[in-house]
Amino acid sequence: MQTATAGLLFGLLGMLFGLGFSLLFPQVEVASYDWQMKAKSSTVVHSAIVLITLDEQDPASCGNERWNSSVIASAISALHKAGASIIAPAVRFQFPNPPECGDVFGNAQLLETTKQAGNVVYPSFVEPLIANEAQATGGFMLAPDGDGIFRGISSRQMAHDMKPLPLGLTMASAYNNSSSLDLPDQGLVSFVGRWSDQPFPTYTFTELFDFVQGRQDVKLSTLVQGKIVLLFPVTSKTDVLGTPLEHAAPLGFIHANLLNTVLTDSWLSQPSWASESFRTISVIVIIVLLGAWRQDRWGWGAISIVILTHYALNMGLFVGTESIWPVASPTIAIVFTLLGTTVWPMYEKLKNDREQIRNVSRQLTVMQENLARKELHVEQLEDELLDAKEYAQNTSEKYVSLSVSEDETRQQLREAEEEAECARQKLEGLQHELSQLRKVSPVLSHLKKPALETDEQTLQEECAKFGIVTCSPLIFKIFLELKKAATTHSPILILGETGTGKELFAQAAHRLSHRSQGSFVSVNMAAIRPELFESELFGHVKGAFTGAISRRGLLETADRGSVFFDEIGELPLDLQAKLLRVLENGTFYRVGQSTPTQVDVRIITATNRDLSQAVKEGRYREDLYYRLRSLVFRLPPIRERGKEDLTLLAQRIVEDLSPQAEQGPIQITQGAMHAIHAYAWPGNVRELRQTLAQAIALANGHMLSEDDLRLPQGEKAETIEDTTSHEVQQNLEGKDEMARREDAFVLSTLRQHGFDMQATAKTLAWDRSTVTQRLKGLGFQALVDHNRDVYRAAVSIAGTPSLEKIAELKLKEYYQNLLASTTPYETAEEALANCRKRLRNIPERHFPAIEILIRQHFTNKGPVA
Repeated sequence: MQTATAGLLFGLLGMLFGLGFSLLFPQVEVASYDWQMKAKSSTVVHSAIVLITLDEQDPASCGNERWNSSVIASAISALHKAGASIIAPAVRFQFPNPPECGDVFGNAQLLETTKQAGNVVYPSFVEPLIANEAQATGGFMLAPDGDGIFRGISSRQMAHDMKPLPLGLTMASAYNNSSSLDLPDQGLVSFVGRWSDQPFPTYTFTELFDFVQGRQDVKLSTLVQGKIVLLFPVTSKTDVLGTPLEHAAPLGFIHANLLNTVLTDSWLSQPSWASESFRTISVIVIIVLLGAWRQDRWGWGAISIVILTHYALNMGLFVGTESIWPVASPTIAIVFTLLGTTVWPMYEKLKNDREQIRNVSRQLTVMQENLARKELHVEQLEDELLDAKEYAQNTSEKYVSLSVSEDETRQQLREAEEEAECARQKLEGLQHELSQLRKVSPVLSHLKKPALETDEQTLQEECAKFGIVTCSPLIFKIFLELKKAATTHSPILILGETGTGKELFAQAAHRLSHRSQGSFVSVNMAAIRPELFESELFGHVKGAFTGAISRRGLLETADRGSVFFDEIGELPLDLQAKLLRVLENGTFYRVGQSTPTQVDVRIITATNRDLSQAVKEGRYREDLYYRLRSLVFRLPPIRERGKEDLTLLAQRIVEDLSPQAEQGPIQITQGAMHAIHAYAWPGNVRELRQTLAQAIALANGHMLSEDDLRLPQGEKAETIEDTTSHEVQQNLEGKDEMARREDAFVLSTLRQHGFDMQATAKTLAWDRSTVTQRLKGLGFQALVDHNRDVYRAAVSIAGTPSLEKIAELKLKEYYQNLLASTTPYETAEEALANCRKRLRNIPERHFPAIEILIRQHFTNKGPVA
């Protein structure tokens, strides 16, 4: 019942979504209509339609898409004498006529011929004097759909928008001697073919003129007697429109199709929304009932037959009638229904499996406790047995009674051992059942979590809401202090090593404050070029510099919210004063603006630098430092947070990364966890995550061993009693090793995604620019290693022949851009100084390679003249 309800709700939702999709993206339904129109192209061509085409080579042409009215008048007269029922010259005449196009005499002859014939239908743009003598006039231009394709007209359009009637309808009305036409509400023209296929009897004006000049009246009469003759030019580049069958066709040909559709009554129609909805709902209900009936191959086979039958019936209606039916909206509804009938049962099964796992896990815990108790009992009985033996040996006169006691104890021991063995067998059975369930259900955590007091448990859950994973009292204390600080307006400074989660705590401070409804804007101060500092932070007005348009800065974007300045210690000395002004009074000037802008923002900063030391060395303004350090929080590295925090973090990271692993759910062995506890982790959580991600990607099975972590033996953390100097030295070595491992992991991820920067950035949880800068650094290093040979460097970067071409293109571009940036400078030192500013996001370890490339370039270029 629940499956049927879910399927029905999904199906109705799919209908609404399909209707909305068709309204938002009508081009999809239009494409299906066009396809059906092509397949539905009518083969019925009314015998009363004859087309006469004009081009620049005809006798009626006087050049530049101008037509001789005198020659056209002669043709009209000849067609009238030959018995043509309707004559429609869709030709643009000039009034007054130039001498080469018939002059005034030609206009007078055309007027007289029209008056005498009496059955001439002109386009509405003809001279009013001639139009008064015509049988009727009609509009020549047609209104296409939004995509430039003409598909049809309706009675509603004709009543409101189309005055006069289109020329094709005017000819039909004149031919039938009727003043009105019965048009469908949504009439789609049935096109008989492409213009290039010439589906109508078509003759050139030259052929018509030869008939007239040769006085072949009988032959001409055979061709046009009792018929509608439409004359139109085919050389005009403006009088064309697209049709469902081709991109461009002459308007005269399109009017002929419109005329043919009226005369043969072959309008294509669309089914009403009600009838199509009824058919779709019927299919949805049948699919839902079949899905609730069976979820095996028989049920899906029946559902497939129903869907195929639905489309077959629509196709039968399409072939057997003049109907065009929608495709996208009913298909979306059917797809949603199929999702509802499959996703809901899967969800129910998943929920039941998880509940069963929890039950079995609880039983397993109880059995483990019982087994432990029985083993303790066995040990107690064994001790009693030993005591009985010893006492029997020392007291011979009580041998018999003690032997009896010994036998009784042995019997109790056997019974206890049998109970323990029975418990072990039950435990093995439960473990096997649990293992089978895990094969088909999502992995659950098996790592023991540390027991917490009620208050600490509440704090842990509150931290988790902000992405802070911890069970450390030290972090809890910092979080409680941060909650208090968040309610104030004072700036917050967060200190800590790289990878300790400074931005997470900054976001928590914002969300815990009364500004949580405002914006949180994160700014990496190390990534902003000095020359763009004011433009990025303060914004600029239109015309402030070449090509500038008005743009709000990051501070104005964060108004009534919080702004997070990461890496605040990297801010150059000359820019510190500009930031200090904002901190003092909350005002700044946009670039190019003379009036100040006032903002109300909370300033949160972070750095891994020692700002107090920088102040002593003169690299940081003392007044700015004291402004920033109103509220200071130091985040401890994970090596100071205890083994329980390391265990909890490793567990959460493995849980997050396991769904991406091909081998399925991953678990950590005790040996691997011991290695994690022992390692110094100079890169903190970031290094831990990358290490586990690499281990999962390269692991052979479901268990991560110590070897899978690939931790260097010399980099493991030592006991807490180690000296401070030894720990500092160890961290420095760890950073170097981490950098090498990080480069290898980044390159591996790039190769995995075919050097797709966006996909790689998503996998690494970085932004795209960071990935690009890392690849640049690796590329420059490879160029140095291979003596600036781009191809060989690309081969080493690509790792596989299929990626060599894309790697070569990227390295060539990076190298050329690097050399091009040195052009304005006369010395290598000036070029290197500029590169350090432009490429500041490339890791420092790659700058020696950049320096080598630039110096070699200047050496080869020689001195500037």
